[in-house]
Amino acid sequence: MDFLKGMGKLAGDVTGRVLGGTVRVAGELVNSPYIKEIGNDVERITAKTGEIAGQAASGVWDVGAGLLTADKQQAKTGLGELGDAAATTAKGVVYGVEYVVESGKDMVTGIKENDKELLKEGVMKLGKAAAITAIGIGVVDIVDGPDGTDTSGSA
Repeated sequence: MDFLKGMGKLAGDVTGRVLGGTVRVAGELVNSPYIKEIGNDVERITAKTGEIAGQAASGVWDVGAGLLTADKQQAKTGLGELGDAAATTAKGVVYGVEYVVESGKDMVTGIKENDKELLKEGVMKLGKAAAITAIGIGVVDIVDGPDGTDTSGSA
């Protein structure tokens, strides 16, 4: 369903601009190109996350509607969209892990060879990855709601 894809992309774009823009403004205030770069990456990654979520929602919709109406083609299309969303997510995770491993190697090499510039570069890369991940997880938590809410009424 193209409507859900479009809504996911729009939500990701808007959220990315708000979060990334906020981080960029903070970078501007403290005159830090590093923080501004984090803002740019937050915007890009959040927009991509919205796009993937929209594609997954569309796939779920098409699978469900296809099963309810016995439309095998619609269900097959939905499964394809779900598969594409999963593959894109998996590629992103692999890239993220590779980035963190590369940054860790830079840090270790910098320490072993007493190369302060390489060590600094590795630390900055890891810090950037941590900041982007923390902001991304924060967005998911906001959408998902507070954790550990006890509705049983007991203390």
